Parts: sequence; C-alpha cells; structure tokens
Amino acid sequence: PHQEHPPLCTVFIALQDITTQMGPTSFIPRSHTAEAHAVFNEGVPQRDRFLQQNQSVVALLQAGDASLFDSRTMHCGGANEAREGATRVLLYLSFRNPRATGSIGNVGSLLPGIPHTTLRDLRTKLAAAAVPGGPDPFDDGREGARDALRTLRLAAARGDARAQLELGIKYYLGEGGVGEAQPAEAARWFERAAAQGLAHAQFNLGFCYSVGAGVSPDPERAIELFRLAAEQEHPGAKDAYEEARSEHEKDMPGDRTS
Repeated sequence: PHQEHPPLCTVFIALQDITTQMGPTSFIPRSHTAEAHAVFNEGVPQRDRFLQQNQSVVALLQAGDASLFDSRTMHCGGANEAREGATRVLLYLSFRNPRATGSIGNVGSLLPGIPHTTLRDLRTKLAAAAVPGGPDPFDDGREGARDALRTLRLAAARGDARAQLELGIKYYLGEGGVGEAQPAEAARWFERAAAQGLAHAQFNLGFCYSVGAGVSPDPERAIELFRLAAEQEHPGAKDAYEEARSEHEKDMPGDRTS
C-alpha cells in the first residue's frame, strides 16, 4: 500500500552512456501520489488506461549522470534490443527513509553467491570495457562462476532462504553454471525458501504450480502461494492471485439442473 513518506530514495548512476537500445529506465512523473497508486492498483483495465493516459520519461543518461527518485514513483526497465542492445552498467543505491515505518517489501542485502568488488576493481573493468574488440571484463570466467555456485549451494544447504531462492532461479533459467534449465530442481529450492516465508519464493513457486513447471499443475496451491506473497506486498502477487483465482473459478464446473 501507498505510504505517506517515501520508504526509499533510490539513485541510478550511469557508468557508461545509456542508449535507447539498452532498454533504459522509464519513469511516470508525479506517479508517487496516493491517488495515482489507487488508480494503478484498482484493476488491470484501470491500470492499462492509466499507463496509456500518462506519458513516461526515459532516462537516457550519459556516463556520470544520475537519476535520483522517490521509490514510490512508478518506473520500469525497457527491452534490450537483440541487434543493437548491450548491457547497461549502473551503480544502483537505495537509502531507507527513517521517517517511513511501513514495510518496503524486501530486505537489502547481497546474496551469498555474489562476489564482492571494490570501486577500484570496477573502474579497472570499465576502462578495459572501453577497448574495442577486447574480452568482456565483467565475465569472471568459468572458475569464478563455479566458485560462486559452490558458495551459493553451501548457503542454500545451510538453510539460507535467499540463497535457496537464488539457486532456484538459476536452475529455472539454466544459468550461472548449473547447465540446462531444470524446473523440477528449481521448484524444489523455491519450496524450501517459500516454507521460510520468503515472498519472492512463494511467488515463484506459485507460478510453477500455475503452469506446471517442474511440478504437477495445482491451481489451488498456486492461489494460496500468490495470496501469501501478496500479504507481504510482493510486487505483482496481488494481480497474480486475482487472475489465478478468476481462471480457477472459470474452470470449476457450475451447478447444473436438468
């Protein structure tokens, strides 16, 4: 729900020139208000109409430029074009507002599988990235990926819910050194993290049950998981819950009279 005070102030600092093909962030000005959020959350038709009627601003930042915004402002990333697109590198920082006492929907922390880096390391990699035809300095190589995956698996096995979620995502997408996509293994790790109350894991597991990815389709289980995630204000969970419940009700046989 909308909060009187901004729970977070966020800044995106461009570490390279951001082009349209990279899928830059779009913002809807003056969408941080309670009135705007009420319309946006009223339902899918009202949301679509709101997006059509309110123009967005695209953050085409040059290297060193920054976008500083109230986190309540509606924003999203664009599509990275297949032909001319490229990875965009941003320094992304969020600052918690001590005056805001409501939930922010997530916990700010680095996942166990993410290697730490320094600004000096980052500056060196960016300089290397500017050399035409050179190797990708942000590709840490297979050995680094194996080490990161090993660390993530250990943390997940110890019961770290966020590590379990991240590991499940890697298995679902088939990336990060796990090999081909393995939906069943992904669902198994989502299940463990969801059992610990992690909203994003509940949402992901609900999706698996709704489409039968790695598990047998179970609409009722999906609805319950979406509901649990929505209660923790997970973005998108409320819509997923309402849509899944609506579809399930359509599939339920009605009363028949002869």
